[in-house]
Parts: sequence; structure tokens; C-alpha cells
Amino acid sequence: MEKKERRLSAMLFCAMVMTITAASDALRGVFLPQFRTSFSLTEPQAGRIIMVSYIGNLLFLSIGGYLSDRLPRKRFIGGVLLLWSLALATYVFTENYYILLAAMIFSMGGSTMLSTSINLITPLLFAPPALFVNIFNFLQGVGIFTSQNVGGRFAEKLTAWHTANAIILSIAMISFVLLMTMKLPDAEKSERKSGGYSEILKNPATYLLILICGCYFIAEHGLMNWLTSYGSEHLGFTVQKAAMYLSLFYGGLTIARLALAPFVDKVGVFRMLLICSSLGALLHTLGVASGRNGLLFFGASGLAFSVIYPLLVMLIGRFYDPSKAGTATGTILSIATFFDIGFNAFFGSLVEMIGYGKAITILPICAVLMCAMLYVLKFSVKIAKEIK
Repeated sequence: MEKKERRLSAMLFCAMVMTITAASDALRGVFLPQFRTSFSLTEPQAGRIIMVSYIGNLLFLSIGGYLSDRLPRKRFIGGVLLLWSLALATYVFTENYYILLAAMIFSMGGSTMLSTSINLITPLLFAPPALFVNIFNFLQGVGIFTSQNVGGRFAEKLTAWHTANAIILSIAMISFVLLMTMKLPDAEKSERKSGGYSEILKNPATYLLILICGCYFIAEHGLMNWLTSYGSEHLGFTVQKAAMYLSLFYGGLTIARLALAPFVDKVGVFRMLLICSSLGALLHTLGVASGRNGLLFFGASGLAFSVIYPLLVMLIGRFYDPSKAGTATGTILSIATFFDIGFNAFFGSLVEMIGYGKAITILPICAVLMCAMLYVLKFSVKIAKEIK
């Protein structure tokens, strides 16, 4: 009975954290037009809000990935959860552009590290792992969809930004209390003392995985952060209408994660990645090529993108020693974050130079490159051929 209660507590904690971190991240893209208006921002200044978010990703994943293999997991996750909650509290009580920039570092970095940690501990707590990974990431989709759909209706008022973050902060505090009652397995201790970062960087799969994750970040996060602005500024939709298409993307992503969860173990992690990345690249391309009607294809691409990130996190760990899985995952994702940082640093300026219509083509280009490199990884790296 006690074992069942611990399992239920772990399930509830993972479900809550995945839902609220995703909801928090999604609010940024929805309220970006309102930030632009409230703070009188230029496109480059608006882009900096997104850029510093991914600087937070870089810091938390690079340092956090290392610490996650060395600190007790409960202490590590609890510390990150508290830092993330402090950033949310800043959103609730302040209205200042520069404070917003600073808080974005901790909110985005903390949420990414928390969701990555959930993906890493899920195979240790639940079986079959791929099923539970996708169920928890389905709930992540629920958080994003709810945030995009509900937030989009009230995105014309900055008070809605404060209210939404207050709600998320309250749930975060409940999650922290729940975490304190749990027992989490700590990382395996390797008998080998050598290796570390140098061993990870010597692995031929590392560089392909960095490129794959980097292109994925641009293709998916670029859509999350800029589709509302692209639809309203370039295609002439209202902010509410443009946000609806973004919620369609995350609605499809959410439904597909739940629907595909039972099939991932049967089809195989790698095979599912190849199938979904191919479909995602096609739909992203049609999204740009079809103009105003293309937002429907962007929305539909959520079905394809649904399982890519959680399966990528699972896939990374299979190329490395289990005792270094957290370090390897953090290293690869943090380096790949430079793609996000670079994209968001220059996208606003690129829009001013060539317009949204041409600048947005970066998204399908990166989706195609991600797909192509997954095939290269599958058929050129020896260990990848053994992964189903």
C-alpha cells in the first residue's frame, strides 16, 4: 500500500510540474505583442526577451546537467523548483522591462531543467518508460494548449499576465510540498573515474545530436515564440486569431502525445522519431508556402512534433554510460540552446530587414535539417543502428 502511495505521489508530482512549466513557457509568446505595446519595444528589443530566456536554458542545462548526476535528485530538483518559483513571483509583482529580462533567465532556464529532470527520472520510476514519458509530455501539451488558448483571449491586458503567473506560482508551491514527501532514486555512480565531458565530446553521436536538438529548438520554439506575431503583424490576423492557430498547434501536439504513447514502445523510439520528423518537416514547409492558409498547416504540424522532444531526451541517454546520462543530456541540450539564442538574437532584426514573410522560412529549413540529420545519425553511427 505504501509503495502504491509513493508511486501515486511521484505520478502527481511529475504531472503537475510538466503541466505548469509548459504553461509558464507558453505565456511568453502569447504576451509578446502586449510586452511590445506596454513597454514601447522595437522588434530587436522584443527579440531580446526571447533571447535571454534561452541564455537561462544554457546556464541551467550546462550547470544543472552536471549537478544532477552528483547531487541527491530530490535536493537538486527542489532547489531548481524554488529558483523557478522566485522568477514567477517577480512576474506577479513587477512591471519593468529590465526586471522582466532578468527574470526570464531563471524562469525559462528553471522550467527547462525541471522538465528535463522529469524526463530523466521517469524511466527510473515507471514502466514502460516510453509510455509514461509521453503521458507526462501529453500533460505538458495540456499546459501549453491551455496557456495559449486561455491566455490568448486575455493577452491584450498586462494584468492577465500577473494573474496567470500567480496561479502557476500557487501550483508550484503545492508541487514543492509534494516533492518533500517523496523518495527519488539518485544517479548511478560509475566505477570509472575517467571520462566526464571529454568522453562525451569524443562520442561521434554527440555532434549530430547537438545539431538535431538545435534545429528542433528553432523549428518548435520559433513557432511558439513568433507565430502570434507573424500571424498578426504579417498576415493581418488579430492577435486573438493568430494565437488560436498557435493553440491549434499545441492542441494537436497534446492529443497526439496521448494517442501515440502506447505505440512508441512497439514502433521504437528511433523509428518514431524518423516518422514524426519527416511529417513535421513537410507540414512546416507547407505552412510557409501557403501564406494565410499556411497557419492551418503550422497548426497541424503539432501532431508530428508531439513526441519529438521527449523521445530525443530518451534517445540521448542511450548513447552514453547510465552514470553520465544527466551530464550528457545537459551538455547536448545546453550547447544546442545556442541555436535558440542565436535565432532569437537576430530574428527581430531580420524581420526589420527582410520582413516576416521571408524571415519565417528559417523554421521549415531547420525542420528539414533536423529530419535529415536524424537519418544520418541512424545510418552512420554504429550504436544507433542497434537502437530500435
